[in-house]
Amino acid sequence: MKDEKSAWILFLISIGLLCIMLSPRTPNPMIMIVGGLVIILLGIILLKKNKSGGKKG
Repeated sequence: MKDEKSAWILFLISIGLLCIMLSPRTPNPMIMIVGGLVIILLGIILLKKNKSGGKKG
């Protein structure tokens, strides 16, 4: 179960990286860059929470 959850988190991070890589092709790239960074940040937070086991502190 934990490996499956980690795979989805890495997939989320890769989607964020894809958004950043495709941003120069759009007329307003900053929106895509910020969106990609938000997706990556969310994935990193979920990855840290998954590794810590959901402990607080």
